[in-house]
Amino acid sequence: MPLVKLKNQTEMSFYTWISQFPDSAHWCDEQRFLTFMKTICRFNARKWKDQNYLKSRILKEKPNFDQDFLDDILSLSQKLFDFYKTSPLPDSWIFEDGEIEDGFYLERGIKDGIKYEKRLPINN
Repeated sequence: MPLVKLKNQTEMSFYTWISQFPDSAHWCDEQRFLTFMKTICRFNARKWKDQNYLKSRILKEKPNFDQDFLDDILSLSQKLFDFYKTSPLPDSWIFEDGEIEDGFYLERGIKDGIKYEKRLPINN
């Protein structure tokens, strides 16, 4: 079994998507498009994040690409890039400035739509 090194993953994912007739609205086209978008983000492919570059590359491969669909793709790509940049809420535990008694921690949450904060003992 050979070892394979992938190069130009963004280009590879672009051609995988664009060569499969992405304007067909088939669900596989959407998956290939999302893979392409995630690859751009994963490898921080800055030129591909530029809407003009992305548009020109799509039109170079598919000059008759539906203009409305192209506008939708460009809009969606920007939203996906923005989504990728956001951070989720942290995991269960975080450190903050402030004071609390030794042996205790603060629990924050929401119950029935109401925020709460409780001081609880640390169980060893």
